Amino acid sequence: MVYLIALGILLLIVIGIMKAASGRHYEDMTEEEFEAEAKRRSSMGVAVGRLQKIIDPGHSTEHITEQQQRTEADRTNSGDRPEPGLPQQRETPHEK
Repeated sequence: MVYLIALGILLLIVIGIMKAASGRHYEDMTEEEFEAEAKRRSSMGVAVGRLQKIIDPGHSTEHITEQQQRTEADRTNSGDRPEPGLPQQRETPHEK
């Protein structure tokens, strides 16, 4: 048990040192280095997005569907009149 506590304290010290050392990372960069870092990270994000599409191809479709449902729910719950050109929704008796 003592070993686990000592290991936990050591781990916290290492994490603290790492965070302190990386805190001024962007302040010391030149503009060119910052842009190169941003490009590298954005390409990593694209790679992770492609990997997720391979692993779970329906994820982005689910996300878009959820956003549309939230938008529709916000519109119907707000009590505002529907915008012109949008299909009218009928009220059910329990919504009155």
